[in-house]
Amino acid sequence: AGDDPFEIARTWLTEAEKTEINDPNAIALATVDSNGLPNSRMVLLKEIEADAFVFYTNYESAKAQELDQAGKASFVMHWKSLRRQIRVRGNISR
Repeated sequence: AGDDPFEIARTWLTEAEKTEINDPNAIALATVDSNGLPNSRMVLLKEIEADAFVFYTNYESAKAQELDQAGKASFVMHWKSLRRQIRVRGNISR
């Protein structure tokens, strides 16, 4: 996979799809509210693009409002069967 973090994530996710019993594409997405308090929830990663991680959300949800307000988020993917995890943080866009 080399040094490209998106390619590494794609490779590891493909491996996890063979070993994880449920939802290998589950991510723990973290946002912050207007008071700076963190919120985490599980969502499903839909795609890993060349330079972005894609997940879907209801644009009317509290999560979407927090994403719009902060413009940033983080998530972790964990695959117990592979003893691997990936942590991601950065800017978000629709």
